[in-house]
Amino acid sequence: MAVNSILVTGAAGLVGGAVVRRLASDGHAVVATDARKADQPDGVRFETIDLSDRPALAALHQQHAVHTVIHCGAISGPMVAADDPHRVLATNVGGTLNLAEAARKAGVRRFVALSSVSVYGDQTSLDPVTEAAPLNAIDVYGASKIAMEAVLRAYRYDLGLPAFVLRLASVYGPGRQTDCFIRDLIRNAADGSEMSLSPEEGFRRQFVHIDDVVHAIVRAAATGTVADFAYNIGGGEWLTEREVAALAALSLPHLRISAVPAPARSIDGYIGVLDYSRATAAFGYRPTIDIRHGIASYADYLAAKVH
Repeated sequence: MAVNSILVTGAAGLVGGAVVRRLASDGHAVVATDARKADQPDGVRFETIDLSDRPALAALHQQHAVHTVIHCGAISGPMVAADDPHRVLATNVGGTLNLAEAARKAGVRRFVALSSVSVYGDQTSLDPVTEAAPLNAIDVYGASKIAMEAVLRAYRYDLGLPAFVLRLASVYGPGRQTDCFIRDLIRNAADGSEMSLSPEEGFRRQFVHIDDVVHAIVRAAATGTVADFAYNIGGGEWLTEREVAALAALSLPHLRISAVPAPARSIDGYIGVLDYSRATAAFGYRPTIDIRHGIASYADYLAAKVH
């Protein structure tokens, strides 16, 4: 039986997999789970478990003496299962409920869950967005994250589970397999095709590099008592599509931008830059990778996969 194990869900995904590798390299006892099998670092115990399997989740906590849960397992964005709202809600809300109940009964001492900037939806201004901003999402994915947060908030304040959430900006970087704007820029540059961009200034994007996300999660999980329930995790930059493309071109010399405008791809909505000062005060989070260098690292990763 493992002693004082850290459980990471979603270990086959971008963020979960990166967190597992970081924790394992730091010498922690790690138990990793996902609904699909994935290679893991040496010493990591992996269990193929779906978040709908309540008996398996309960047994996992008991067998491995889990003291900290890092919940990365979820439908990871509005581009995934976009035509299957039942799956999105069953996974993000029902799965979180099942995991929280198993953790509560096992006496887990820390429960960190990943939420999203998507909970904020459109705001009434472009002022910096603190965690006190209204949760205005009206899409299924954003609604699922709001509901997931409501479940964990109740478990924290009503049932005593020490849970809190990290609201992430759009995550990019090495390991990301799903489509995103930055991945599109890199692929278009690689194949030499033109890419159309939006001329709109009001719908800006904010991204955060996977390495900064992992740093935030690991720091948050290791911190003592956290006073608040929600913490923004952003990359510190708030850019139009054209501004992102201009920075990308510094690392992607073959990037070609069409003169024909396109509708905005923004999934963030009408929203200002994420204010992450609460996370800085609570567990020392500050982004360290600017988008120019982050895009270069992602491009190198994707090029290596091709070759």
